[in-house]
Amino acid sequence: MKTDPIVNRIHVMKVDLSSQAVKAAVVIGPDPDGEGPADVALTDPRVLAKGKSVLAFVNTNPWDSIPDAQGKKNRTWYPGQPVVIHGLAATGGKVRAGKAPTASSVWFDANERVHFGHKKEDLPQEGTAGFQLILSKNKVLVPEDGARHPRTAIGSDEEGKSLILVVVDGRQPGFSEGMNLYELAQLMKELGCWQATNMDGGGSSVMGMVNSEGEMKIMNSPSDRFLGFTRVRPLPMVLTFTKAEPAK
Repeated sequence: MKTDPIVNRIHVMKVDLSSQAVKAAVVIGPDPDGEGPADVALTDPRVLAKGKSVLAFVNTNPWDSIPDAQGKKNRTWYPGQPVVIHGLAATGGKVRAGKAPTASSVWFDANERVHFGHKKEDLPQEGTAGFQLILSKNKVLVPEDGARHPRTAIGSDEEGKSLILVVVDGRQPGFSEGMNLYELAQLMKELGCWQATNMDGGGSSVMGMVNSEGEMKIMNSPSDRFLGFTRVRPLPMVLTFTKAEPAK
């Protein structure tokens, strides 16, 4: 928790990619219309991350609803809602969305090394994307002002072997206010990141981890509410970390 300059609840997960004990795996929800305009149907992230070998997950890409005949978008975000994914979405070596190169992508190669930004010739084994790169070569890339919101960020050390994932709760006065992009970038730098990307945030920011009983638990306090209770927003995809298969 941070109290300066305001109170914030910060959830940090560190993954040693060099240990080969865990594997990054993107899980994408079902495609509801085949060749239609939708990329995916929104799904409870706990359902997306329900595999027995999954140890933890965080949210990743931004998305949006599909306009109706009058051009209006439904942003109520309900399970099964058809949406389009913004940015790179790849799993098992297959790119589902976002083939165009972008600096906001975060992807993993066949050797489990993480990369930030992808080019046309790259071959992501697992791939996600955020809104923008906020830290590069240990330099903050965003201005100091800006609105505070719940945030999710993914960063790594200079060698791309250590991954740092952060969820900052927000929109909860007195409990956790949220961060602007500059504060988020500074936090990632303090945590040892050489580079970091701002992922989707707001009510989408969520982190789950398996507890000692083997149950997947939400570790943060998502900002969405329904009848006064915390609501876990359905998502198009998540980045999971699974137990690596033992070498044969």
